[in-house]
Amino acid sequence: MSDSENYTTDGDESIDFSDTSSCRCNSCIAMHTERESVCCRDVEQTNFKLDVFNEEGHDIECITDHPGFGTVCLDRYVLETAYYQYRQQYGVPQQEDNEQQRYVAYRQFVRWCWGYLGREVRVVLPSCAVQRIRAQFPSQQYEGFQDS
Repeated sequence: MSDSENYTTDGDESIDFSDTSSCRCNSCIAMHTERESVCCRDVEQTNFKLDVFNEEGHDIECITDHPGFGTVCLDRYVLETAYYQYRQQYGVPQQEDNEQQRYVAYRQFVRWCWGYLGREVRVVLPSCAVQRIRAQFPSQQYEGFQDS
């Protein structure tokens, strides 16, 4: 669960992932791998959340602008409570505050958008959501997406 700068480009070091021209939400940042360079508007589950919210008379383009995102993924008290549940269920050790908050924020985002995935099932999170969570709970080191 630690975040360290362990990024790979699958052997092709010349690939430039700094191009965010395919971003449709105007909030994506360049990620270290092509696989991680995904926009929330290109993910069925997050796009659905946005469409449902916008059908209610709102007009937002990015999942990080959805009011649910802040409540579910960035509120320290919600994350603290979710962490206690996670810790009780899986017996994970206590972590540094920002690392713990960031990890739980990622889990909360997945639960909010995908529901229950099952143990060891992983999904790539949209670049904008990762960036916003990292900005709220910063670290000196980050770890990119890793398959189980």
